[in-house]
Amino acid sequence: MDNLGTLISELAATHVDLWHEEDKARVPDDAVVAKAKRRIDALNQKRNDLIERIDEQFIAASPKKAKASR
Repeated sequence: MDNLGTLISELAATHVDLWHEEDKARVPDDAVVAKAKRRIDALNQKRNDLIERIDEQFIAASPKKAKASR
């Protein structure tokens, strides 16, 4: 299981990557835009997956969850 800090760092890096790809998608070259849009889709999926993993970390660490597992 990844630690929370690592997941948050990876999420921040993914956001930076997304911003750069979004800049690429604003050029007039359709081929460049199409490639950037596919990369944006992949990065958005990675972002969503990371957020789910971060949520799982919080749920696992929550006092309510700890009480239920006793």
